[in-house]
Amino acid sequence: MWNHVIPHFEQFLKELQLSPEERRDAEGKAERIARSLWKNYCAGEFDPRCYVIVGSHRKNTAVAPHSDLDMLFLLPTEVYFRFNALSGNVQSALLQEVKRALIETFPNTDLRADGQVILAPFQSYSVEVVPAFIRPGGGYVTAHTENGGCWRLSHPAEELDMLNKADWASSGKARHLLQMLKAWKRECNVELKSVSLEVLACKFAILWEFRDKTLFYYDWMVRDFFKFLGLYVGGNTTIPGTNERIELGYSWSTKCDTAYARALKACEYEKLDQGDLAAREWQKIFGSQFHTDAVPLFLSILAGGTQQWTLS
Repeated sequence: MWNHVIPHFEQFLKELQLSPEERRDAEGKAERIARSLWKNYCAGEFDPRCYVIVGSHRKNTAVAPHSDLDMLFLLPTEVYFRFNALSGNVQSALLQEVKRALIETFPNTDLRADGQVILAPFQSYSVEVVPAFIRPGGGYVTAHTENGGCWRLSHPAEELDMLNKADWASSGKARHLLQMLKAWKRECNVELKSVSLEVLACKFAILWEFRDKTLFYYDWMVRDFFKFLGLYVGGNTTIPGTNERIELGYSWSTKCDTAYARALKACEYEKLDQGDLAAREWQKIFGSQFHTDAVPLFLSILAGGTQQWTLS
């Protein structure tokens, strides 16, 4: 029984990983953007500390293909005081100025200022540039243009710390689960922000009763998470390091219920060693990156044929 679980999820997680070339491509674009803005806002030799890669690339949860890269460009403090002395939506004015600075280096790129970012949609990778200021008490201050504009606190180090703690407590499951959930979000067009999925994946990974088991339990992990996620319909999550709450709403409820029902069915097929049928149900959740041709394990290496493995 459960002869296909490990090869199924080993292959799936492998498909989700970015290649070294993809990482270098994305990180190289971030540096080019930082160098461009450095010339406009700073003096002297380029200092790589002027920008910070954040989001999924920083947390090692980015998934193929072509996961966007998020970066903060750290502007001098005097720029903050210059804009804050103006009237009107000063945050929008800041984003437009940063956008104009980037156009000088990337005249053929369709740069767009939206919300809190300048989006640079390169052919292979999109980079979301967030102008930011170092906050003396920790974290960063970023510009948000909605509803007349405001300054908000961002604390990417706290987000990373939350994920690292959950990953450690669950023997690496938090990151694996989050990568799979990003595939679900993309495949099923799920109306949940990635940061909310991250917070909930970390909560689940710490609490899950089989958090110390191996890959042999990943079918149950997916099934149990969707049941757990359903408890948060209409709820909210808080971004780590801030007091900012994100309302989750109800629009994704049906997609969560559907994923749970399909995961239940897939788990039954896994138990019966009906690998192709199981993989087809997983594909309905995660898309074509979940293959149907994973090589099954020999029954002789299963520990008595039951799900009783623990990490060595």
